[in-house]
Amino acid sequence: MIRSLLSGLGSSPIAVFMNISSSTSILKIAVSSDVLSPKLATLLALQRAEEPDTQVSLTEVPAVDLFQGLNNGPYDAGITRRTSTILPLSTLPLWREELAVAMPLRSPLLAHGAITSEALRDYQLIYGCTPSNETMSRLMDVLGCDQDRASSTVTSFELMAVLVAAGYCIGIAPRSRILQARSSGIVMRPLAGNSVWVETDIFQSAGKGKTTPAIERFIRRAQTIGESDCHETLSRVTHHIPHEQQPADSPTSATR
Repeated sequence: MIRSLLSGLGSSPIAVFMNISSSTSILKIAVSSDVLSPKLATLLALQRAEEPDTQVSLTEVPAVDLFQGLNNGPYDAGITRRTSTILPLSTLPLWREELAVAMPLRSPLLAHGAITSEALRDYQLIYGCTPSNETMSRLMDVLGCDQDRASSTVTSFELMAVLVAAGYCIGIAPRSRILQARSSGIVMRPLAGNSVWVETDIFQSAGKGKTTPAIERFIRRAQTIGESDCHETLSRVTHHIPHEQQPADSPTSATR
């Protein structure tokens, strides 16, 4: 059974406690909304299958609160997009995802198998993620436009999907997220030419001393996910997760 409860750090984050048991090991992991992807789901499933006695506290927070929580607060590790930070944090790469184009179901752009910079020239672009400066520079080169077009960046993928589905814009976001959101009324097409990737890292405070064996194992699993087919891994590990009965009158919920 999964319990959800309100965390006091940041602007209304959600903390979800998984693997509730009599374990003595607890991992406090912060994530930003832009890494909520199939790869993260696969990592959590693998963690649950291979180490069921370790409790995981997963908290969704804005990236700025994630970094502050690692530096001063309760988190053992944080997962977010690659970025530059002046805080004393150690960083390890996890996985990367290809950027693609999100468009409405009836967009004329659907006639293209891959979207060229010329095809996008007359469209308003919105970015459904927050790439690093280096990634944004590569994206601008592929799109054949200048940095001014990077000003239309929303705070969440979900807002971008709503605006795209309504026909207000064309979106640029991780390919896997667009494919997940097809039921929201958007369709994915790849960018023509060179691929552009956004990268996800795991961060730890550099001042907390030696990491625990539990967090080291979690990081190793996370790096394994980056090197594997997440759908194949998820299908394999979920068969090894014990089925948990939940009373019909006690639905799982998340509390904001």
